[in-house]
Amino acid sequence: MLMFCVLMVLILHMNVHCVYLNWTSHDRPNIVVLVSDAFDGRLTFSPGNKVVQLPYINYMREMGAVFLNSYTNSPICCPSRAAMWSGQFVHLTQAWNNYKCLDPSATTWMAHLGKSGYHTHSMGKLDYTSGHHSVSNRVEAWTRDVPFLLRQEGRPVTDLVGDTSTKRVMTKDWNITDVAVQWIRHTAVSLTQPFALYVGLNLPHPYCTDSLGPTAGGSTFRTSPYWLNKVSYDQVSVPKWLRVEDMHPVDYYSTFTKNCSGHFTEEEIRNIRAFYYAMCAETDSMLGEVIDSLRDTGLLNRTVVLFTSDHGDLAMEHRQFYKMSMFEGSSHVPLLIMGPGVKTGFEISLPVSLVDIYPTVLDLAGVPQPGGLSGHSLIPLVSGVSAQSAEPHPGWVLSEYHGCNANASTYMLRIGEWKYITYADGLTVPPQLFNLSKDESELRNVASHFPDVCQDLDRLLRTVVDYPSVSQAVHRYNKQQFLEWKQNLGDSYSQVIANLRWHIDWQKDAQSYERDIEEWLSHSMSKQQCIVAVNAQY
Repeated sequence: MLMFCVLMVLILHMNVHCVYLNWTSHDRPNIVVLVSDAFDGRLTFSPGNKVVQLPYINYMREMGAVFLNSYTNSPICCPSRAAMWSGQFVHLTQAWNNYKCLDPSATTWMAHLGKSGYHTHSMGKLDYTSGHHSVSNRVEAWTRDVPFLLRQEGRPVTDLVGDTSTKRVMTKDWNITDVAVQWIRHTAVSLTQPFALYVGLNLPHPYCTDSLGPTAGGSTFRTSPYWLNKVSYDQVSVPKWLRVEDMHPVDYYSTFTKNCSGHFTEEEIRNIRAFYYAMCAETDSMLGEVIDSLRDTGLLNRTVVLFTSDHGDLAMEHRQFYKMSMFEGSSHVPLLIMGPGVKTGFEISLPVSLVDIYPTVLDLAGVPQPGGLSGHSLIPLVSGVSAQSAEPHPGWVLSEYHGCNANASTYMLRIGEWKYITYADGLTVPPQLFNLSKDESELRNVASHFPDVCQDLDRLLRTVVDYPSVSQAVHRYNKQQFLEWKQNLGDSYSQVIANLRWHIDWQKDAQSYERDIEEWLSHSMSKQQCIVAVNAQY
């Protein structure tokens, strides 16, 4: 039955008329892509959008198309952005973590636009090439196979600043927005060629928790009363959590390493969620500044605007914050498109993902598609006009994760009503299966009740990626990178590793944790042995 549904999706999309977007050099649209960080895509449509005022996202919904099931290809910053900029799945770019991402020589969709005659300009957060992010972040990813359990993040907290007149909380993002607006008003308006503008924001990503020192991660949800007033507090839910003993082993590892295994009051949880929504409202206002500048200059009716995010934020769903998970709060991203040729007030339920942006942008510009792309153009879905590639969207999406805060490589296939999640080699760690039409909160893993569905979805997944081999490649990479880092530190290794983000737990028994690492380096422990060893600690 499942495979029949897959075939029906393909047949339906093959019925689109074969008409191509043959833009001339004079009527090719301008393209503006605005990418936020950690924005939950479920807030862009009902009922999620009722909890916070997002006027410009709502404007984009009315004037364009919104994707109801859009996903990141990896729920963490750099690998996700590498997929978006390259149009390739993570296992192809080998962007395993926030430190190892896209090769600088990779040809992005922006580079193609520049070669085709577009005036291109990028500003703000890019974060898709290798070598960035903290030492803690990369070491935590490299050592996730070590059978110890250490809190790697600060406990999530809230921070109210300013007063009811304080609009500019995230100053850096506002400065980027100001530069974008000025560029549109003073440069774009006078161009004789079409332009492509990329604007990258950091909001609504949590802020660093300064009290935890220079190695601290982002666990502070900060806003002002001005933005908090945009949130309907009575609509802010307190999510249901599974008991610790009922959690999937990888989910428990994530909960513990994210410092969420302790007690939280309902007020704490509700406040974290409300502050996060307020940060989304501030992001929406920045989007609005860009849209308003396009309208004021008369460019809006000649410009396609696309808004999305690299991933979402769990905001205390499933007893977690941050991302690094395949649960909806983390993996579901916003995707809205408006402009010439895009249907208005249109909702698309077909699952899509960030790798689809690459071929979509090229189709908008009338640029031929290069080979080797993982994504498919969304033009047929938003306009009814066939893309330059006759291949329809397959109706499923792939997301994978290989970084810190999860002790197994994770693979998610989303199709129809199902979300299938498998780990490592597909055998040693149990899979998860959720029916999102009946279980939006993803609290009932029905994998054991639907073995045939799991088998069908796993078979489909393996036609896309040989995930057991990918998992092994990540294991080898992690050990090699950690060993090189350790050897380069020499005598200072013990001091450096003791003072990373996990320093509070590490220093309770530093010698024991160092022994765990030495044993891991000296022999090959299976993934199942690692997870069993970790689970024995609680």
